[in-house]
Amino acid sequence: MRLRRSDRRAQAALPSYDDELRAVLLLAQEGLYWQGDLEELLESIRDEGELGELSRAGGPIISRYEAMRFGLRAIREPRLRPYARSVDEVFANHALLLHSALDLLAVARRSERLRDEQRKLGGVGAQGVRLQRITRELKALTEQQATPAMLGLPADP
Repeated sequence: MRLRRSDRRAQAALPSYDDELRAVLLLAQEGLYWQGDLEELLESIRDEGELGELSRAGGPIISRYEAMRFGLRAIREPRLRPYARSVDEVFANHALLLHSALDLLAVARRSERLRDEQRKLGGVGAQGVRLQRITRELKALTEQQATPAMLGLPADP
C-alpha cells in the first residue's frame, strides 16, 4: 500500500521520541533554572520585602512556569507522558506557591497568624527535589538515546 502525499506529510510532521524527549528535558532544565530565582523570591517574601518590587519580579516567573506547562501538554509520546505529567505538576506547584506567597505578603500585616505563615516561606521543598530527580532521569534517557548522528559525529562504517 502506498501512502498518499498528505499521509506522508502528516507522518513527517509528527515529532519523534527523541525530539519530544529533548523537549521535555529542556523544559525541566529551564524549570530548574527558574527554581533558584523562585526560592530567592520566597525568601524575600518571608523577610517582608517590598510587595511591588517582588510582584514585578515574580509575575514573569509565574507566567513562564505556566507557559512551560503548555509545552508539556504538547508531548504525545506515551513513554514520555508520565514525565511530562510530573514536570507539569511541579510547575503548577511552583507557580501557585509563588502566587500564594505574594498574596500572603499583601495581607500578612493583618494578623499574627498570617505572619507566622509568612515566616515559614523559603524553599520549594519536596517538589524542588522531585524536579531535580526527574531532570536527572530525563538526562539519563537522552544519554541512552544518543547516537553518533545526534552528537554530530560520523556514523561507524
